[in-house]
Parts: sequence; C-alpha cells; structure tokens
Amino acid sequence: MLSIATGKPAQGIFSYLNNIDELCQLKSTVKTVDEFLELDHLDKCLAIRAAFIVRDVVKKLAKKDIKKKVAINDLYAQDLLMMSKAHHMYMSFVIFMKSVENRQFKCPNIKPLLLLLAKIFALKQLSLDSVVLYETGFFTSGSKGLLLDAMKKALIELRPHMIPLVELKTDELLDHSHLSAIGNKYGDIYERQLELAMNSRLNKKDKPDYWDSLVKPIMQQGGKL
Repeated sequence: MLSIATGKPAQGIFSYLNNIDELCQLKSTVKTVDEFLELDHLDKCLAIRAAFIVRDVVKKLAKKDIKKKVAINDLYAQDLLMMSKAHHMYMSFVIFMKSVENRQFKCPNIKPLLLLLAKIFALKQLSLDSVVLYETGFFTSGSKGLLLDAMKKALIELRPHMIPLVELKTDELLDHSHLSAIGNKYGDIYERQLELAMNSRLNKKDKPDYWDSLVKPIMQQGGKL
C-alpha cells in the first residue's frame, strides 16, 4: 500500500493496484446469470471491491495533519482491517485461479470442478459484501437478483460432486494441501488426527530449535510463560 501511495508500480498479482482509478470507473454490462458466472466478471468484481477500499484508505492515511500512529491505530483501524480483508480475499481468488490454470491434471474432470469452486468462493464474497460495487456504479438495479440466482445455479451444479470433492484422495490433492481430519473416505477422524500430529514437522526432532535459546532460560529463571 505504501508503494502505491508513493507512485511505485505494483508487480505480479498486485498489479491490479496500478489501475485503481480505471477499475473504480468500470460499469457492468452483465444481463444474464450465465454472464454473471463468468470468471472474468467475478474477477473484476473482487478487483474493484478491493481497489476502491485501498484507494479510500490511501487517501485517508495521506492526510498530513494527523499523526501516523493515531491514524493507523485509532481513526482508521477498521478501514485498514476492511482493506486487508478485501485485498486478501481477492489475492486468494487470483492465486487459486493461477494454480488451477497452470496445473496439468491427469483427470479432465477435475479442473472444471475446481473452477466451479472458485466461482462459488467469489459469489460468497460478493454475497457477504458488495456495497462498494453499488457505490462505484459497477452494480446497478437487478445485480442483487443476478448474484443470488448465480449462487443458486452454481450450488446446484456442485451438489452431485460435494462428497467426492471432500473425500478426494489422489495425487491430485495431497495431504500437504488438504490437511483435514474429516476429509478421508473412511471416517477415521481420531486416527487421522494422530497421524497428522505424529508427522508434523514439530515432531521430527527431539526438541525444537528454539528450546535451548528461548524456552529453557525462562524456565531456569522461574519466569512465567
């Protein structure tokens, strides 16, 4: 955010911040549920929501008559929280999309389902907060109905695949990216919890690296953790 305020161009997945004003001036031309469900449209919605809030916060923090600590900790703490959440939700969507597009799946049926999950994630975010999109004028009368109908259609499409997705246990979705004790098809929750704990990197050594330097001195001094 500081780089944006000083005019330094953002790189990579943050490059949407280089076009904040242009994004905030866009108007949606979507008229149907299918158009609303297009990934490009959903990407644009999340980008505009994040960009608008970032621009607003940057302007507030640029005020010279307010001390920086007061602005960050008191006046605009909630604004910063809202900005961080909107930005990170959009980044989660972008990173997920890039990982899906760049991955070569053995089964051709997996990629469409993952893209469907991305759509549902974006729709859920917009269902939680799309006020900014109305304020910028991107959303207009009828957008709420399209959003609700789009979510219904996406969930209906997902429904037959929900259990297989949760129970998916193949080399397409390894445990290092799907750490869940309830996501295996046998339902052995407690055994899975024990397995995850035993295989944790924290249990690969007799004692953690920080034990002698940090924890042991405190215990020897009789200090309280």
